[in-house]
Amino acid sequence: MTATIRSSRVYGSVLALTLCAIGLGTWSGGTGTMTTAILFGVVVLTGMPHGAIDHLVAAELYDLRNTWTDHAKFYGGYLVLMALYGAFWVVAPVGSLLVFLVMTMYHFGQADLAYWRCPPVQARLLYLSRGLFLIGLPVAASPARVHPIFDAIASVQVSGWPLLDTHPNLVAAGLVGQHVLALIVAAVTNGRAWTKWGREALNVSVLTLLFGSVPPLLAFAVYFGAWHSLGHILELLRFFREHGEEPATMTAFYREAALFTVLPFVGLAGLYWGTQSFGSWNQMTALLFIIIAVMTLPHMIIVERLYREREKKAGVTA
Repeated sequence: MTATIRSSRVYGSVLALTLCAIGLGTWSGGTGTMTTAILFGVVVLTGMPHGAIDHLVAAELYDLRNTWTDHAKFYGGYLVLMALYGAFWVVAPVGSLLVFLVMTMYHFGQADLAYWRCPPVQARLLYLSRGLFLIGLPVAASPARVHPIFDAIASVQVSGWPLLDTHPNLVAAGLVGQHVLALIVAAVTNGRAWTKWGREALNVSVLTLLFGSVPPLLAFAVYFGAWHSLGHILELLRFFREHGEEPATMTAFYREAALFTVLPFVGLAGLYWGTQSFGSWNQMTALLFIIIAVMTLPHMIIVERLYREREKKAGVTA
């Protein structure tokens, strides 16, 4: 049986790692050096690699061949989307940030909950609910720490938002509550087994502790690396095994992902040097998030196609 993020051994390891991060982050306060080290480790081990074989996934999904014409179609389209979104960040940073947040909410929620196989409309609402919980909770839990990042990204003043400024705990409770309600509705209306509901209840509890008690960047690093990126890598291995193609093993995956994992680090090295010499940590973080946003748009389109194909095979209908 192909391993997924829900396989007992993988799931147990992810939970253990998350609980360790909660203890470490709570005890140490998530110092800058520790957060930087963990964030860098996550980006190297799973973050960059998880999207580094999009060209192979697209070849399967869109029936692209190993020709110059089809290579030009993929890489040209990928780069055009990145360039257009990058330009949008320059002219409309607030709108771009909003698009990125909604896009990330959907993308994270889809990766976490597509296995519930809800009808399409309900599934998408459930994904957004999960993403709102994941993205909103660290903001509500630590508005003062998130404020400099949002300010550097798009001059957005998080600390001045209504309710968040005066009743952050109420906002946090609302974010958790809306997602618990969405899960209950989905479970009841679709007859989901209590094992699935119980697993997600545990997930929500652990992630609430993570995002509610650990500094935002450290919490994001743990979720992004251990939950999202690792989960996506395992789903890709499952996808290629189903199609009888490579990469079908973790070793083969990292071999195929090596080039497009290493190349972004050349740019990140220049980014680090530039911000250390002429800028600040907040500027580097802001630029890193913008780069992630620009790379996420074409990546998410490919992932959306992958999950839609899976929905068709599973016979999931509205």
